[in-house]
Amino acid sequence: MMARLPFLLTIVHGGTVLPRELTARLVLTPADVFFDSDPWTRELFSFGEAVQGRLEAEIARAIIDIDKDPNLKPPQVVDGVVRLRTRYDKPVWREDSPPTAEDVNRLLDRYHRNYHEILERVASRGGVHLGIDCHSMAPIGAPLDPDPGQLRPIFCLGNMGDSQGEGESISCPVDKMKAFADVLCEVFADVKLLEGQSLVSFNAPFSGGYILKRRRADRSGRGTPWIQFTVNRSLILADEPDDPAQAVEPPDSDREIIGKLRLRLMLALKKFADKCFKY
Repeated sequence: MMARLPFLLTIVHGGTVLPRELTARLVLTPADVFFDSDPWTRELFSFGEAVQGRLEAEIARAIIDIDKDPNLKPPQVVDGVVRLRTRYDKPVWREDSPPTAEDVNRLLDRYHRNYHEILERVASRGGVHLGIDCHSMAPIGAPLDPDPGQLRPIFCLGNMGDSQGEGESISCPVDKMKAFADVLCEVFADVKLLEGQSLVSFNAPFSGGYILKRRRADRSGRGTPWIQFTVNRSLILADEPDDPAQAVEPPDSDREIIGKLRLRLMLALKKFADKCFKY
């Protein structure tokens, strides 16, 4: 039996559940929820007992973003921890029924704080040598993303550093970032890139969110390292709409394509683990 890979996976943006008590106050369509999430991450990273641990959120990011600082609250911040606008700049709440301070605190207690408390416990398990914060991304940056209208790489690795993976307070050593990138380039060498597109980038467009900021190792190197790993959904969605904000329904998923990509991601993680860790 193969030893479990020494990774803890966290999947915070794969959920689509809306709190039942709030649905009458929301103006979100199924397409809004889908395109504001990280589609298919729960399926792509469903590795079962092949890894040391896996934690996922079921709540939709269009309501509460577990990877945002809990101090980024509405109404001051429209795309903070409790969302007023989707990434495609569409309203989340009915105009006459915005979230109250009580709503915000209830959502934080039920979903945000609870998730991070569980993550702390799981991350302390023996055998966890690296945390991987798993995401998917649209091929083109959305209006409220850090890179609106920009073509994105196939994979983005984030460690709170610069385009070389370096920085004063990074969440993962540069050598491990480069080793992971090398493995991705090996396993996905056949991917056809668009003009100006890279296969792997460091910290662009995403360098990491609250999960990495809260858990990055100190400068002495103590602590479990973390990487944010983001997969371009063009690998599994051939008919990406030109303007997801105008979509009426979520696109259909191809389970066979998702399954094949999952196997390749699993192979990449296995090669990465064999290259960098004793387990």
